[in-house]
Amino acid sequence: MAEKKYQTAGLRHLTAYLRRVASEPPKSAEEIFSAMEKEGIAPGRSSVYRMLSALCLEGEVRKFRVTDGHTYQYVGAARDCEGHLHLQCLVCGGVTHLECACSDELTEHIFREHGFSVHRGKSVIYGVCAACAGKGKDNVGESF
Repeated sequence: MAEKKYQTAGLRHLTAYLRRVASEPPKSAEEIFSAMEKEGIAPGRSSVYRMLSALCLEGEVRKFRVTDGHTYQYVGAARDCEGHLHLQCLVCGGVTHLECACSDELTEHIFREHGFSVHRGKSVIYGVCAACAGKGKDNVGESF
């Protein structure tokens, strides 16, 4: 029998907030806490950090590395982030889930030609999205 997940009010508020902003660029834990605090629904700061970690372990939330820490994005329990690569814009922070055959082709090529097995769910390709490049914001310099 599967273990029943304990649902606190804070976890329900956090999950609802993350679902609501899922189409936006990922946000830092501090940005998430601050936004929830402004809405009057924030649990304690440390609780937000703890719950984000738990949601990442469950696969409901993705954690992305950025220059000054990490950002988080709700992906839902049903999304298979382990099966594809991710693209992250170094300008706006937006993340694209590369859910097409090119993830397979690229990782198979890297294994076949270079003997390296890529962990797709943890792989992020950094660059500049079309929207930022179109605004002339494609000179990012050394971001990492």
